[in-house]
Amino acid sequence: MIKFEHVSKLYDGKIQALEDISLQINQGEFVYIVGPSGAGKTTLLKLMDKQEQLTSGSLQMGSMLVERIRPSQTYILRRQIGIVLQQDLFIPYLNVDENIIYSLAASGVSDLQQQRKKMQAVLTTVGMSAYQNRRPAELSVGQRKKVAIARALINQPSVILADEPTANLDARSAIEIMKLFFKFNLNGTTVIIATHDSTIVNSLRHRVIELQKGKMIRDENNGKYSTRSDPKDIYVW
Repeated sequence: MIKFEHVSKLYDGKIQALEDISLQINQGEFVYIVGPSGAGKTTLLKLMDKQEQLTSGSLQMGSMLVERIRPSQTYILRRQIGIVLQQDLFIPYLNVDENIIYSLAASGVSDLQQQRKKMQAVLTTVGMSAYQNRRPAELSVGQRKKVAIARALINQPSVILADEPTANLDARSAIEIMKLFFKFNLNGTTVIIATHDSTIVNSLRHRVIELQKGKMIRDENNGKYSTRSDPKDIYVW
């Protein structure tokens, strides 16, 4: 369970990124976070894995109160969370399997046999096992995103946080990526996606949380991208 109680976030003591956010996300839910640029979507995700510190309120991730986690304990929280960034960051001179093994080693998995077993398993899950010897520059944008998702899955997280995972992808690649997220969700993983992709949100309906200027203005089950008619909204049925 994820529970925000009156959470606010200020940057530099004056820039209000989030204001008085209260919501609960149960284990196994699929949630879209929508809103214009600057609404606070990325900040909301960063609070959940403690990349950012909340200014006030309380945030519970499973059995842990995030605001009480000491810096030396942050790794315990992050082992339970898979993170897919908007920009896929890889070590360019390492190939796919080396990038994933590097992440495993950084998370404390030092046994080489276990590293390779985990690496093979996640690459097979996302359909990228045939590309494990390629370097990131030799992959398409969609393929790199799949590798980023594989890396996020490496510790079998109970929660996946994804920031604009379909940005810069063509329609076919976007659908392939979303199929992966739905697959993980069907297996019980909580999936939370911050997105501007109205096609995905409107076509594949789930819970929608809308932010605007740091405030939560909508929390709707089976929601659409916007409550207002907008010619930019796209529907695929």
